[in-house]
Amino acid sequence: MPGENDKREDIDGAIAALKNLSPIQVEVLTSIITKFAEGQNGGHLREDFLDPESFEYFSTRLAAHHASSGIALKKENFEHILEQSFKRTGHNAARSESAVHRGADLEVDGAFFSLKTEAAKGLKPKSITISKMMEARWIRDLEGPEDAPEKVREKLLSHLNDYERIFILRSYGDENKVRYDLREIPKDILAAAGDLNEEAFGKLTKAGGTSAEVTIDGKKAFKLVLDGSVEKVTISGLDVDLCPLHAWWELGRPG
Repeated sequence: MPGENDKREDIDGAIAALKNLSPIQVEVLTSIITKFAEGQNGGHLREDFLDPESFEYFSTRLAAHHASSGIALKKENFEHILEQSFKRTGHNAARSESAVHRGADLEVDGAFFSLKTEAAKGLKPKSITISKMMEARWIRDLEGPEDAPEKVREKLLSHLNDYERIFILRSYGDENKVRYDLREIPKDILAAAGDLNEEAFGKLTKAGGTSAEVTIDGKKAFKLVLDGSVEKVTISGLDVDLCPLHAWWELGRPG
């Protein structure tokens, strides 16, 4: 752990760097530092994904983003900051470009993860939507709802095998504060779609898609949508109670 001497050297180095900046650059950085000084509310509830140091680094980068922006973190930013959080704490991490693990976004110490974000206007905190679970050109080949169960088992379950775990960063709030939740979406919950039969799916739409309600233990878990208009699989109405909360943050929006 860094000691007081290390901290003092870091501060002295920052002050020296500031002296070489223009007045406008100093003004911008000062506004960011002021936002940091306000602090942030948050909680780290599970450490089996983000360890304490990775959580602290991610929290700091998230605060830095919102020191100057009221826009929710986008998926590409989420991937980048998460990658840097793991690297910063000694892990071998890289955004995945694997042709084998096509559904994965991040590889950490040889494990592959799928990352999602949700920040739509009017987001319902108790109900998760994954707007693109996977690309699905195969939807165009459906001739009727009777073809859907086999295709879901073949394509969706294969897709889920491309990575170990799924995480979603959700953002919502009001004009004053923004809230982030990092939740894990258990693969076995989504894999329950493989138990659907022909009767569960509705008639094909004009775009060639269909949908079905997925239940677990007699209760609705989520809606599986095979969207033929944009050739993708969407998950909607996923109960947050089925998705463990790993961490949360609450930050003030910039003035």
